[in-house]
Amino acid sequence: MSIRNTLLTIASGAALTALLLSNAHAKVVGPPDVAWKDMTPKQKGSYMKAVVTPKMKPIFQAFDGKQFKTFNCETCHGKGAVDRKFKMPSPDIKPLPNTPEAFMAKMKTEKDWPKWVDFMKGKVLPAMSEALAIKEFDPKAPDPAAFGCKNCHRLEEVK
Repeated sequence: MSIRNTLLTIASGAALTALLLSNAHAKVVGPPDVAWKDMTPKQKGSYMKAVVTPKMKPIFQAFDGKQFKTFNCETCHGKGAVDRKFKMPSPDIKPLPNTPEAFMAKMKTEKDWPKWVDFMKGKVLPAMSEALAIKEFDPKAPDPAAFGCKNCHRLEEVK
């Protein structure tokens, strides 16, 4: 190989590396610059991968490192998420009681329920609300646009 060809090969490799590195550090579109509701599915996917997953993974793993040893899209979006276009709430996440009375009954009858409620309310809800720049749901002043339990969990059927 001639010196000219060698230099061209090196220059081409350097240019490709520079292009890849510049794209790797490109700013991901998302809140607060672009509202979650206004983002395209592709933008949401990039934002979830670059911002939400790295933010939520250590929170879940600190809560239960064994259960959440593997933390990825499927953890929250469930199996078949790609086929469902990552639509939430997830059919694979435990549904929640549909009334305040049923919810409080679970707090008394399900031994792990209070621990999970504290974790979700104290860690997951504020972190996701912040990551998506959506107001946190407040049951004392319900706002359907706020981020709350129903964004991820289905509600049990009323019996």
